[in-house]
Amino acid sequence: MGWQTFRGAREAALPSLLDHPHHQLTTSGRAAILLALECVGVGPDDVVLLPTYHCPTMVAPVLTLGARAVFYPIDESGAPQLDWLQVQAPRQAKAMLATHYFGLPQPMQANRAWCDAHGIALIEDCAHAMFGRSGPRAVGGWGDVAIASLTKFFPAPEGGILALNRPDLQLPALTPVPMIQQVKAAADILHMGASHDRLTGLNGLIRGVFALRGLTRRARGAQGAQGARGAQGDGAHPPDAVDANMSLIDLPLSHRALTRASAWVSTEVPRQRIVQARRRHYERLLQALQGSEGFRPLMPQLPADSAPYVFPLWVRTPDPGYLEMRHLGVPVSRWDRLWPGVPTLQGDAGVPWSHHVLQLACHQDLSDQELDAIVAQVRRLFGP
Repeated sequence: MGWQTFRGAREAALPSLLDHPHHQLTTSGRAAILLALECVGVGPDDVVLLPTYHCPTMVAPVLTLGARAVFYPIDESGAPQLDWLQVQAPRQAKAMLATHYFGLPQPMQANRAWCDAHGIALIEDCAHAMFGRSGPRAVGGWGDVAIASLTKFFPAPEGGILALNRPDLQLPALTPVPMIQQVKAAADILHMGASHDRLTGLNGLIRGVFALRGLTRRARGAQGAQGARGAQGDGAHPPDAVDANMSLIDLPLSHRALTRASAWVSTEVPRQRIVQARRRHYERLLQALQGSEGFRPLMPQLPADSAPYVFPLWVRTPDPGYLEMRHLGVPVSRWDRLWPGVPTLQGDAGVPWSHHVLQLACHQDLSDQELDAIVAQVRRLFGP
């Protein structure tokens, strides 16, 4: 968060899931998926249909509830291959997750019709698509349930959205947040802004306060570590770290309400600047990353009714350049941590995407110079 966060008009030209008439804020997009599954009655031994191209946070909620994930292929546009599902989907399938990848709204009408024909609940994954329209409806308007992630578009340390479109479904009752966590969430927002020099006039003061707090914590931690080493004995090694995205979900946290600070930032900051800047940055990257044999824009057109989350770039030989970009601090990611057991299916674009598609940031707070630096690294590492 910075002072620029509060510039521009309050409302954007595109609808937002925050405008949904029957929504609830959650602690994260992952928690929203878990709550969505609970809303439609998914439980132990049920089957949930998931795309082969996914983030692990899309799978963990399914397994946390004791359900089984069955992965379906997607086509080159990112849409579910309904012909495959028609033949291969298990009869006990209870729900299907369909995703608006990269913040570019997918057509959902065919998915809606297929789910209705088979008695399957449609969960519309809008984690990348906070704003936009899918056909005649706003994003989030097609699923029995829709979910979104606040942190991908707003300067909040946590937050998601659960939205219901069926009148027979009810929003869950979430547990209140203790005051100490309310204060911490507000402090984290300020610290994040100051650490990136976004709060001119307050950056030094805020960083100093957090540096002092860090010194105090490290001193206490050193004392605790000495005791732990004594109990461990010589030659002991800590267990391997577990990737939080690949583990089951903390159920109490998933059922906790969102902190007031994160809710305020996500619902009250002006939205027009977010939508306009993301579209402008996507178009800038689109023009700059044409004409190479080593890479190409995955989606060469920006839909009019969209506010992109990232710019997807297909790279012919992404390694080892991708790791170098990460090492240099270039804002890029890749969904290469597929859940174990994802099948290789004929005609599927999902598994190849997980290796070849890099997600370049087009965040509203990037400068033109930062965008040019991203382009320069892409051309250096993956050109000509």
